[in-house]
Amino acid sequence: MDPILKIAAAVTAVVAAIAALGKAAAWLWRRSRQLGHLLDDVLGEPARGDQPARPSLMARVAGIEDRLAVVEKSAAVIEHEVKPNGGRSLKDQVTRIDRALDPDQP
Repeated sequence: MDPILKIAAAVTAVVAAIAALGKAAAWLWRRSRQLGHLLDDVLGEPARGDQPARPSLMARVAGIEDRLAVVEKSAAVIEHEVKPNGGRSLKDQVTRIDRALDPDQP
């Protein structure tokens, strides 16, 4: 093989390897930035400049659990009032008034 062809093939191989490494480095850089954003979301971020602090994932979940506990407590109170329970619930009182106003009802 001609020496010029060998040199041209070697240069082409080196350029192709550099291009492949460049693409791999760009891909790796994008993925590392995405991983950094994920870690910021999971771990939270302190306040910086005019940006407010962002709570961590666990702090957000704890807040959701606290709000859910309030909703469940309210649901238990509502459920107590809409089911008959021997005369003390709102449903029992409405039924008693309805029967008093319409005695023909069973």
